[in-house]
Parts: sequence; C-alpha cells; structure tokens
Amino acid sequence: MREAAYRLPAVPDAPARLVAATTDAVVGVLGEGVRSEVVVTVVGVPDGRTGVAGAVV
Repeated sequence: MREAAYRLPAVPDAPARLVAATTDAVVGVLGEGVRSEVVVTVVGVPDGRTGVAGAVV
C-alpha cells in the first residue's frame, strides 16, 4: 500500500487495525494456536515507487 494510506485522518489507527485484522484472518484459517507466532509487518511504499500496468503511480 502507499505510505499515505496509513495517515488518513479518518482512520488514525490504520496500521494497528491492519495488524489486528491480518492476525485475526491468519488465526481464522490456521487456528488460535498460531496467534502468538503471527508476525505482521506493515510497510508503506512512498509515492513514485509503485507501478501499475507498467506506469509509475
């Protein structure tokens, strides 16, 4: 995701919510026993370093 998406005024806790939701999704598939082993890294890509259909966006 673009880095700016993590700084939306309407969602000030976006990174924390993404970590929690991703962890819950993994646990939903693999079971509660893996929760303590799930590692989620939220990485923002700066503008100008992402491409779609061969064009930098």
